[in-house]
Amino acid sequence: MKISICAPTYNSSTRIRDLLTSIHLYTDYPKDDYKIVIVDDGTPDKNVVGELRQICNEFNVPLCEHDKNYGIPASWNTLSRYYDADYVILFNDDVQVCDPNWITSMIYFLENNEKVGAVGYPLYHMNPQTSKMQLDISPPNLDSIPGVVGAPVGCAFAFKKSIFDEIGGFWEDLISFYEETDFGFECNKRGYRCYMIPYPPAEHWSSQTFGQNTILSVRKPDNNILPMDKYRKIMSQKYDEERIEPTNGYVYRMDYSRVMFALKWKCKDLVSQPQVEVHRRLIDPMPKREVKWLDRNMKERKEIL
Repeated sequence: MKISICAPTYNSSTRIRDLLTSIHLYTDYPKDDYKIVIVDDGTPDKNVVGELRQICNEFNVPLCEHDKNYGIPASWNTLSRYYDADYVILFNDDVQVCDPNWITSMIYFLENNEKVGAVGYPLYHMNPQTSKMQLDISPPNLDSIPGVVGAPVGCAFAFKKSIFDEIGGFWEDLISFYEETDFGFECNKRGYRCYMIPYPPAEHWSSQTFGQNTILSVRKPDNNILPMDKYRKIMSQKYDEERIEPTNGYVYRMDYSRVMFALKWKCKDLVSQPQVEVHRRLIDPMPKREVKWLDRNMKERKEIL
């Protein structure tokens, strides 16, 4: 069995050091069974890239370097294809593992259940300023049962490489936002259910990548996929011009990805929450299945979900 543990990053080295350190400290799993790979998605600051090279060299981890910023799904594709692995675990660079069973429990779930698509970890939401848990966001219930979802949370999730290959990877045109949602629904369309497991948790340090790099919030429209005039017509149903085109020739990445997603999945709701419509169409009619997982005492549990 081969496991690939992956993370993309942009314009930072400290977050990758923190992630790799957490993996080094909190992993109770045979080292020969997993490998780690990092991708830098076109960081313009060569000093930062040099620091990333040094950190990855310290941890004996390969660093893939994109020549420009291609976006999250392209980075995920680079990472997922790097090794000839059976399983892929994807983390954002602002995630840290904090439980020694984080590989064991995930691989158990993927191995012992049929027709499983993408599977996400529960999250402790951490405040980078105080280094404490954000009390305004409820912590996960580690003693609950797995949740059936359209797609797991994109900052910490896993899947079988064979499913990734069957789908053809992540939709790179999205650049950022809705990429994990689209992947999850592609899994469901093929009969693979997606889940959130209740244990073990990972720590999410509050969206550091986008929070510290506002340049990543906008993009140019792709005229071959969704021209500006069509996008403007759709968005004007709900938003004003400043929201539609915040900077001359640029749109907000998240808004643009949402409309692209909605058009692909033939949704009536193009601008608000199109994923809800797809969830009702794909996931709600699926028959219940028996699911096995390991609880926090590492005991097998079963439930019809």
